[in-house]
Amino acid sequence: MSPDVYPLLVGGVIGALFLLFVTGYRMLRSDATDTLAVEDLVLLRAAQRAEAQGMGPLERLAARLVPTVRRTIGPSQTARLQRRIDEAGRPDGLTVEIFLRRVTMWAILCLPLALVLLLQGQLIGVLIALLLPVLIPFGRLAGAQRRRREALDRDLPDFLDVLAVTVTAGVAFRPALARVSERFKGPVADEVMLTLGQLGNGASVRQAFEALRERSASEAMSQFVTAFLQSEELGAPLADTLNQIALDMRRDNAQRMRRKAAQAAPRVTLVTSLVLVPAALVLVISAIIVGSRVDFGALLG
Repeated sequence: MSPDVYPLLVGGVIGALFLLFVTGYRMLRSDATDTLAVEDLVLLRAAQRAEAQGMGPLERLAARLVPTVRRTIGPSQTARLQRRIDEAGRPDGLTVEIFLRRVTMWAILCLPLALVLLLQGQLIGVLIALLLPVLIPFGRLAGAQRRRREALDRDLPDFLDVLAVTVTAGVAFRPALARVSERFKGPVADEVMLTLGQLGNGASVRQAFEALRERSASEAMSQFVTAFLQSEELGAPLADTLNQIALDMRRDNAQRMRRKAAQAAPRVTLVTSLVLVPAALVLVISAIIVGSRVDFGALLG
């Protein structure tokens, strides 16, 4: 190699390395969401956006402790937690890792408070501080499960009615599911689209619909899956089966609403007894005392 070419080659390599370093540093310091298109940003949910934007110091500390927490609770509890997250509809892209990280963050925040209360001898406060890291995330997860189950029970009969009409019009079952799901919004459409994706990736009909049953805590969805699989295996008319399932679900929903109404009556009575009755008694007794003109000072000495 010519002596004149060697310095140029070394300089080119150094310049390329410097340019690579500057580019990598800019990518490291920039926001990951800035390089995404608008339609990609719409698809990103809150949890994914938080992951793309990075974590704070407390979140990074909690993330380091998540593997230890996961080993502590064991595979069985992790599987149960995953099932509860699936039943809640994976709100904002929630995963087991994100949920355990939130629990760990709450534990890190509440542990100093528990130590202070322990030094002050307030054992009840210590117990509450130790339970808060578990109660707050699991309470939110339970609320999401309940709301999703109610939404499934409410929307599934209408979904099955439209699906029955579509199947009766001559559309095959899978295209009918896809077409009706595109028109519907909510957890029913989301779960059906996920099931169709599993079918498209090679899962059998029974496997895909059994997974749908496991992801849904709704009794109505479980009835739909059972009736559909029986219709698929026994060859019963699908449209009649869907109409009958929708009718049964509406009947069950009506009974559930009647039970809720019956449960609401004692609650209203309890609120009335605790709020209105004491106030009425105070008002009546005060009126009697004022109207009687009794000198209680002389009466009581």
